[in-house]
Amino acid sequence: MKRPLSVAAVLAILVLLVLPLVLRSGARINITSSFPPGIYWVVDKAPGKGDLVMFCPPQQPVFDLAHARGYLSSGPCPGGYMRMIKRLVAVPGDEVLIAAEGVSVNGQLQARSQPLPQDPSGRSMPHPSSAHFRLGNGQVLMLSDYSRLSFDGRYFGAVPQAQLDEVVQPWLVWNSTPR
Repeated sequence: MKRPLSVAAVLAILVLLVLPLVLRSGARINITSSFPPGIYWVVDKAPGKGDLVMFCPPQQPVFDLAHARGYLSSGPCPGGYMRMIKRLVAVPGDEVLIAAEGVSVNGQLQARSQPLPQDPSGRSMPHPSSAHFRLGNGQVLMLSDYSRLSFDGRYFGAVPQAQLDEVVQPWLVWNSTPR
């Protein structure tokens, strides 16, 4: 005797069939703690200051360390990294200061940007080679203004603007209270 498929099995099959179409249409799923988990939608515009952006981290030792420590999950980016979601806070020509009080861009202290000396496991956090710098052509700085624990520009500094993939905005997110 054949057993009918359970409702859960049917739903799982539907999700597996529909998910690729939804992702191709512009939905992006965030499971990190840098911004509220949920579904974000791609916006058709060039990245600008203040936008949420998704990007592949460049292959650098600081991202290898982040991956090894579990700050950065495995994914499809070069180096085996997962794409990151951050707020674009500084663009070429902006002056950046990374200090104990937090990250300042053109003299404006950014929310929730104080670098932690250690991660929750007690390991020393990395710091950019320069704590006071002006972004050059093709450089950007990204932070999380949502989570104090985010692995972001306060630890890895500027990244090439060419790494930015797309601008996204929240569509259906959970727990949007900053942490």
